[in-house]
Amino acid sequence: MRLVFIRHGDPDYEKDSLTQKGWREAELLSARVAKWKVTDFYVSPLGRAQDTAAVSLKKTGRKAHTVEWLQEFYYKVKDPVTGQDHIAWDWLPSFYTSESLFFDKDKWIEAPVLKTGPIMEKYQEVCNGIDEILERYGYERQGMLYRTDGSILNPNFATTDKTARYELQTYKKTYDDRTIVFFCHLGVMFVMLAHLLGISPVQLWQGFFVAPSSVTILNSEERVRGSSFFRVERMGDTQHLKAGGEPISSSGYFTDVLQEV
Repeated sequence: MRLVFIRHGDPDYEKDSLTQKGWREAELLSARVAKWKVTDFYVSPLGRAQDTAAVSLKKTGRKAHTVEWLQEFYYKVKDPVTGQDHIAWDWLPSFYTSESLFFDKDKWIEAPVLKTGPIMEKYQEVCNGIDEILERYGYERQGMLYRTDGSILNPNFATTDKTARYELQTYKKTYDDRTIVFFCHLGVMFVMLAHLLGISPVQLWQGFFVAPSSVTILNSEERVRGSSFFRVERMGDTQHLKAGGEPISSSGYFTDVLQEV
């Protein structure tokens, strides 16, 4: 199965909509989306995501499921220096790199600053949400993997049995060509990727960027019968903007950046 995460177009945050550039991006994006065979669309309730999705949905004659937990992950914590409310995924490099817990996929939430807000609760809400959606399509979370058509093999499985070893080496499930598209936001997208890939979300929030209207694709891969994991095919792809001569927006960067040459 293919999961497609689309960040909203260039945002007008004050109006919770799109800038004129954002509308151009959404139009170019819609021509790309119209070529896909999409099983279902899901969209954040926030205006900038709804507006981005609306252009593609109109072009394809489709409807989307609005999901509350797909809204931006803007939950606040207390800044340890100022004592003021601070978004949980915007830290100066000197602070981010000094906290080793941020880099631990299991213990990141134990960082003292993250305990000053509802981060774990909201993180779990998003994780549960994406797992519930995947389960509708036959992908049931079990540990770090997804069970598809039977029980997952024990992670300590030893390939001493010749038949089992042969299956591990040769089994390749027929590709699941269903495509699920999510119109959402940078912060919450990285929460979902962290959950699916087993990465600290703080590392994604701080170390990665996806431009407005960009496309991120994950594919399920089933090398052992009944056991599936997701892999990133592409991240933050903006080929539709390049093809249409539209510059890539830097909205979401913490500072000004150079455009690609």
